[in-house]
Amino acid sequence: MLPRIPRMLWIALLFLFAACAPRSPGEAAAAPAEAAAQVRYHFGDDMRWADPNFDDSSWPVAHQGHWPVPPYDSDGFIWVRVRVPTSETVAGPLALRLRGKNVLIADEIFVNGVLVGRQGSLPPRTEMSLYARDEIFSLPTGLTAPGSAAVLAFRAWYPAGGRSLARVGGEVFTIDASQMQHLALQADHDASLIAEGPNLALNGIILMLGAGLLVFWRWAGGRDLLVCSWMLMATSLMELWNISFPSGLVSISGRAYFLVDAGLQALSMAASVELVWTVHGLRAVGIRRLYHASWVIGTAAYLILMLAANPSPIILWSSLVMVPAIASFDCIQVAVNLWALMTKRANRLIAVAMIVIAVSDLLQNFGYLRGANFGRFHETYFGLSLFLCEFALFVMLGRRAWQAWRARDELRVEFDAAREVQQQLVAPAVDVPGFKIESVYAPAKHVGGDFFRVLPEADGGMLVVVGDVSGKGLKAAMTVSAIVGALRTMPALAPSQVLGALNRGLAGQLQSGFVTCCAARIGRDGTVTIANAGHLSPYRNGAEVPVASGLPLGIDPAAEYEANQFRLQPAESLTFVSDGIVEARNAAGDLFGFDRTQRISMSGAEAIAQAAIDFGQDDDITVLTLTWLQESGQSNGPIRAPTLEPA
Repeated sequence: MLPRIPRMLWIALLFLFAACAPRSPGEAAAAPAEAAAQVRYHFGDDMRWADPNFDDSSWPVAHQGHWPVPPYDSDGFIWVRVRVPTSETVAGPLALRLRGKNVLIADEIFVNGVLVGRQGSLPPRTEMSLYARDEIFSLPTGLTAPGSAAVLAFRAWYPAGGRSLARVGGEVFTIDASQMQHLALQADHDASLIAEGPNLALNGIILMLGAGLLVFWRWAGGRDLLVCSWMLMATSLMELWNISFPSGLVSISGRAYFLVDAGLQALSMAASVELVWTVHGLRAVGIRRLYHASWVIGTAAYLILMLAANPSPIILWSSLVMVPAIASFDCIQVAVNLWALMTKRANRLIAVAMIVIAVSDLLQNFGYLRGANFGRFHETYFGLSLFLCEFALFVMLGRRAWQAWRARDELRVEFDAAREVQQQLVAPAVDVPGFKIESVYAPAKHVGGDFFRVLPEADGGMLVVVGDVSGKGLKAAMTVSAIVGALRTMPALAPSQVLGALNRGLAGQLQSGFVTCCAARIGRDGTVTIANAGHLSPYRNGAEVPVASGLPLGIDPAAEYEANQFRLQPAESLTFVSDGIVEARNAAGDLFGFDRTQRISMSGAEAIAQAAIDFGQDDDITVLTLTWLQESGQSNGPIRAPTLEPA
């Protein structure tokens, strides 16, 4: 998951398979001749050094075929000359095989003074090349003869970043029959793929687990699932990238390689920080910023070093801060998870997994627990520990998320039952003789905190109570149930007395909450007596009714409520709304507001509620409209049961 310091310090360590994969027969046979070849080198650039007759006897001899990298403050060029023997029994076209040491470089290769190949492009228009796999260059007919030794001149240029990180260079050159070279290359390539097979398989599994976790997150929710999926996929993609490139599965320029590599590293490390903070519920902002800063600085320094062409002070500073920054990231991860291990009992296994990942990365970074060969396979200890720990994270977080989802599903069933009970408790309003009544209740959640009640009276009039409990959801719905029960058992009282009785019953029971409520008695002759406890005033034929607004219910048990009186004319209507209408909010953040509400207050309950919902519902919505048709007679038939609507 984390960038390996040796890989960033010495690019050759990106490709451990070169040292661990089995050798092919052709490669083993060439080894003695390669070891005997004397390699000489010289810093600087002079095209005369490609001449096979040039006398290089004064040049230094490379130690065991490894030459030093050009000095940091030089032009970056080095020439290497070596005499490469050709077998006497070789037949057919010849080819030169170059086995690179996976360093950042651009080069040209001359055989007996003839340019036979190049990789990348040299200054002034540079393009860096990584020796991701062996290269074979066909030789012109007659350039060298079987049994002779060809003079090979290797012109190489190291960018400033490569000079500041690498210590030595060294390529292996062989000349043999072209067909044999290609067969040997394919054999070595197949062997390297087989050696990296376990890594490919393990990281492929982690990638699929991460994708599966992402799908489950879309279904079940939970930030911890999202971040864990992010980390698993970014880490596995980074590991697969680092395997597929040297194995020849991907072939791109060095610059593109490092950009992708750094991006995947950054995603992986950022996900680690977010996972630790999300799962453990940490609040230490300063440590979190330091945690993020360590990977940002380390990744930025890595990119600067890998992409820099010419020497500059920033490259030197990057080489100094990169290693401490990445090491600091691992150390912070260990420290934070050690704290969680001691204080977060439910997260101990997760903390252990994150600690193991960080410690194994630190050990590998400093040269311990690199890996081992298991027959034809190669596996790094870091890669194995990463797989085991990430698999454990997947299992632990997946199990936790499944349990949480099941709990939410059970809670959803309970909410559905609560909504059904609330709807049965308070059926929709029905017309009362002499009055046409419409009602709409649209809760913001499963159950709501709005309510209204229509109580027909024996004399042909009726009592209307409309209210809104502060808050939303189940808690508000429970308060609504209590108010409904109180109204059902309350004797016939004047509107102000109804509010007073409810206020005394609710005082001290709402835990800093409150209830707004409006009560109105409408006589059979159209006379309206109304009292208000902080609720929105009703609208009469499109105009707001001036009503004295008292203190909401449940705040002061001694509060008193003033009543106002007016008379409706035949066909006139009253419209009661909850604040869910005026507080509807659109995507731009604009409120529906009082002006819009007043303009549509005569449109009917359905139209008013739908207008607010279309605008952007943000709270429970209740609308009750009643129209006085005519003065009713004394004989109104049986008195209907009172009706209450929740919201």
